[in-house]
Amino acid sequence: IYVNGVWLVAMTDWLFAVTYAGGIYNATLLGSLPGEGPVFFARNNKAPAPDIVCVTESTAYELTTSGAPQSYSDPNVGSPNAVTYLRSYFVFSYGDARMRTTGNNTTSINSLDTAFAESNPDGLLRPIALGGDLYACGPQTIEIWRVDPNNDVGFPFSYLDTIPRGIAGQQAIAGYEDGWSNTLIFVGDDGVVYLMQGYTPRAISTPSVAAAIEALPDKSTIRCSVYMHEGHAIWTMTSPDWTWCYDLSTGEWFERKSHLMQTWRCAGSLKAFDRWMAGDVASGTLYEIDPDYHMEGDDPLTATIVSATVSPFPNRAVASQINLDILAGVGMAPGADPIQTKPKCSISWSKDGGVRWSFPVLREIGRQGEYRRRVEVNRLGLMSNHGMQVRVDVSDPVPFMLFGGEVVAEARG
Repeated sequence: IYVNGVWLVAMTDWLFAVTYAGGIYNATLLGSLPGEGPVFFARNNKAPAPDIVCVTESTAYELTTSGAPQSYSDPNVGSPNAVTYLRSYFVFSYGDARMRTTGNNTTSINSLDTAFAESNPDGLLRPIALGGDLYACGPQTIEIWRVDPNNDVGFPFSYLDTIPRGIAGQQAIAGYEDGWSNTLIFVGDDGVVYLMQGYTPRAISTPSVAAAIEALPDKSTIRCSVYMHEGHAIWTMTSPDWTWCYDLSTGEWFERKSHLMQTWRCAGSLKAFDRWMAGDVASGTLYEIDPDYHMEGDDPLTATIVSATVSPFPNRAVASQINLDILAGVGMAPGADPIQTKPKCSISWSKDGGVRWSFPVLREIGRQGEYRRRVEVNRLGLMSNHGMQVRVDVSDPVPFMLFGGEVVAEARG
């Protein structure tokens, strides 16, 4: 959570405070925060210093930006599983479908300020605040509650509607974060990814995405987060086996893998210090998401594009050439040699519809100023009637853009 210029970060049983000044990040160890599960943070608008709370492993804590975490001061908090903040109230959720709120801009709790999400006896996984609405998320349903202006005592929210879909796990929903596009996207209990349009969930997962989710033995392991990148609002979904990303700006899906991993190494993200920050599951390092930095830490960041199948079916064909329209002249004369001064792409192809692939060949993209550089591969040979696919990989740390391509082939009977 980001509070008044301080980023509070929970990592490996400890709480850290991170600040930024003069282009330098500084981390200070605040104290112990035990647990292995996800940590849910919230803050209120109390002035001059807001109250900050968190919940992890069914235990609530009170935090500051300069001291060690303390056990929650009001025993009426009980054993919540998550927390959020909406309209001056902290809202805690419980596995038995209870929701309990604090008073107005305080951590004090009246045990009577309690309500139950009872559209379905499925309990609650977490509450989420978005706009003026409270989303009470369970494993089979999501209930929507709103501040009741006529209610001066008791639970301050009133029931509005029920979405007949639950979330696959506590972290299988994102899109409420400050600085993003304020669009909730979640993995449903049916293994489908939904985007909320008003109070109506719209399915956005493709067959490939749905198949990846369906193959997971434990869907509660899915972890979702968001970030902005050069005007693109990216929603990410990571499991132990893969990472899929949805670009809200284009409506397109893409996969993401970090170096020598099957998933993206990002553990979570938020906007702090006027930029998007992320935690790294591989090293415990905290990173800034920088569109001008074409690596992940010290590791290469590989872009991979695989074409659709070019098929002469039912005939075979001889492929004489692959031509690729790649943004040229992206080399950097003062950059690292040769990966930035003479950047290259790796090209491989399958002549049997993706069953077997060729050894990759390297082609230069173009040194600085070489804007007429052509990227092509010649004399590819006979392809089967199942057609040809082309794969392009770029790991050199330079801007990369593939506009299109062409396979030149002559059909044979």
